Amino acid sequence: MDEKHIEWSPRFELGIPEVDLQHHYFADLINRLLEELGTADTRYQKRLIRELDAYARFHFISEENLMFRAGYPQLDEHARHHFALIDELNVRETRFAHGQIAATDITDFLIAWFLHHTAREDRSFADFLQAGGDDPVA
Repeated sequence: MDEKHIEWSPRFELGIPEVDLQHHYFADLINRLLEELGTADTRYQKRLIRELDAYARFHFISEENLMFRAGYPQLDEHARHHFALIDELNVRETRFAHGQIAATDITDFLIAWFLHHTAREDRSFADFLQAGGDDPVA
């Protein structure tokens, strides 16, 4: 991955097809926003940020439902991570809308979060399933 693009990699794959597909799309949305940073069209950037926010909310609910169905013991903690991301994204979205920060502050945050959360937090859920947790999609 260079600083202006998330290149999909097998290291992001969790082995949970539904989650992997959603993560791939989320990375694509981040990349779309990154591509727009070189333009002066802040109206479209704002729309992409709203789309990222909406998609993150959808993905988090979907992922938490899979965790619930699988009996994942760290569901509440994981949901708190999701809530914190949405909260921080909303703060940054508002600050961007008021010209207080650049869109790069949002993309930098999203990239760091994506890389950390996917590699650590979501990997823990995948490991739980591989160790014998209930298959949430069975």
